[in-house]
Amino acid sequence: MSFMHQPNATKVVFMDFDSIHEILDSMEQDATLDTKARPIKGLIADADSLTFREIHLLYLKEHPKVNPQHYLSNLKAMIKIRSAR
Repeated sequence: MSFMHQPNATKVVFMDFDSIHEILDSMEQDATLDTKARPIKGLIADADSLTFREIHLLYLKEHPKVNPQHYLSNLKAMIKIRSAR
């Protein structure tokens, strides 16, 4: 399985399933990231039975117009555990 993002006819961004899976797996293992499984509004009602990785893979499958590279980069920034100042 592969994920393609095609915002216009001249530019195609491609990431294969294994690359996305590997990135999400490394995020799960990173102690500086909060990877608790949380439902994504409008995608699934029950996140208890799904892992962090499964939720985000499902999101990318259901939203083919989303650029997976940008999505994963933004996801990593959003779940970064910041130290209190």
